[in-house]
Amino acid sequence: MSSLKRPLIISIAFLACATTLMNSQTNVLTWHNDNWRDGLNSTETILTQSNVTASQFGKICSAIFDGQVYAQPLVVSAGGVNTVYVVTQNDTVYAVNGTNCSQINSVSLLEANEEAVQCADVGGAKCATVKPQFGILGTPVIDPSTNTIYVLSESESTAGACNTTKKKPSSCFVHRLHALDLTTLVEKFNGPVAIAGSYQGVFFASFNHIQRPGLLEVPAAMANGDSGIYIGFSEADGGGQPGVSIPHGWVFGYDSQNLTAAPYVWNSTVNGEGGGVWASGAGMAAGFDSPGGAYYIYLTTGDGDFNANTGGNDYGDSFVKLTTSLTPAAYFTPFAQACMNPEDMDFGSSGVLLVPDSGSTYYAVGASKQGDIYLMNRANPGGYTAPSNSTCPATGTNANAQYFQASSHQYYTTPGFWNSQMFAIPMYGAMTKYQFNSAKCGGAIICTNNTAKTAVTFQYGTNLSISASGTTTGTGIVWAAKGNGWPTNPVGPVVLYAYDPEHVVLKQIPELWDNTQCPTRDQTGNSTKFVSPTIANGFVYLGTMDPTDSTNTRGRLDVFGLTTVPCS
Repeated sequence: MSSLKRPLIISIAFLACATTLMNSQTNVLTWHNDNWRDGLNSTETILTQSNVTASQFGKICSAIFDGQVYAQPLVVSAGGVNTVYVVTQNDTVYAVNGTNCSQINSVSLLEANEEAVQCADVGGAKCATVKPQFGILGTPVIDPSTNTIYVLSESESTAGACNTTKKKPSSCFVHRLHALDLTTLVEKFNGPVAIAGSYQGVFFASFNHIQRPGLLEVPAAMANGDSGIYIGFSEADGGGQPGVSIPHGWVFGYDSQNLTAAPYVWNSTVNGEGGGVWASGAGMAAGFDSPGGAYYIYLTTGDGDFNANTGGNDYGDSFVKLTTSLTPAAYFTPFAQACMNPEDMDFGSSGVLLVPDSGSTYYAVGASKQGDIYLMNRANPGGYTAPSNSTCPATGTNANAQYFQASSHQYYTTPGFWNSQMFAIPMYGAMTKYQFNSAKCGGAIICTNNTAKTAVTFQYGTNLSISASGTTTGTGIVWAAKGNGWPTNPVGPVVLYAYDPEHVVLKQIPELWDNTQCPTRDQTGNSTKFVSPTIANGFVYLGTMDPTDSTNTRGRLDVFGLTTVPCS
């Protein structure tokens, strides 16, 4: 495998003031910061509500890469410098200095006679979900104890029978799990390994699957005590078209220190079809199910067949609780599942948020394309209750902890959580703040009658992130990037927003800053759907697309922080 460094184009508008160098060292090692997937960096002591203003905060620099950036940038901090790890759709891993955008290292994960998968070779002219190529789509995960970053790549061969403009054989496509040394980016732990396996006689195939969710690491998940690296898959081109067979959803669990060991495997619809694990890029969640309980993996599935209520093994449109060896332990499925499936109303369009552990009941939250928000008791998620009618639209009652229609639009985002407040953004809707377990909720867990919203409405696939110094007043900031990320539509510059979640005025969440306040100094790249801002040690990192590239194939990292450069 080539370790050739690819060129990195640097566009530095200005350098951050030296006083912004970190007085605390926070790492961001996984999608949305932790296995709860709450999106919170609770140790941010530099950025506050008082200094995230146009006169003090803005863009520091940008770095351009060889492929689009969908995955969340990850950060390892040491010696006052953030090393930012960025992965691209051209199957390249970059290590970048997060204070000035200079390249530290890079490696291509393509082998000889390979290229990143061209969407036209899999999905045809439609290319509905990602285009023009996909390589590293899911956010990696970093284990600092072994100095390792785990990355999942996808590529296609260009040799032999694969060197054709016609439909390529399925054997031309491969997903590989890599374990790379953080410092050298050299393979370790017997990697890379091609993703392969079967579940109850059904075999996985790369050619019709895509790997969108962020990777998950679970400590001591393997029988030998090693950590497990968990990877979710869904269909390659999306759409849920009627009359078209939809590939299964899959989850694989690999030994973090021996990638060649046989993995754990689970298929979400082994006797049916569909049930993809995609969650708009969210990583699968993991945590205890109750005080003193066991540690489980939690995920939602997309449109697919469902028969778990009659003893079957199909879990389409469901919240599923898996053991670390990938055995289903419990589930929740909405009563309307039979109507959701043919209408492309996935439960699994949102990832799972685990409400940080407290009290006697541990909760999980998910949202669907129907605009509903669901709250599950992790110990007893609720199973399935049949609807009261046999036609669509379905009517009935669910047995989960709480559910309500929060929006008339679809959710392609995972909520965030801070200080007993939950934040969620539907497509074409405002970000909404919900009080959690408040005395004002009238007995409900999520307060639906005491909400606050932003004045701005967002577009397709907006994930949010939160920074704060614990629960200290004046430090909480909610970050969200607005832009049109549909690959089939023209894209434009993303707008990065910072909001004050504490000082609500007339049920409106106040805006602190956005980059259009200084359009020249703080110009961003073009938008990419499902991106999550990363906040660490006084800086904000956002994956975008290079606006000077008419083919929309090059990615970009925009870096923001405290600055003395005048607004322009």
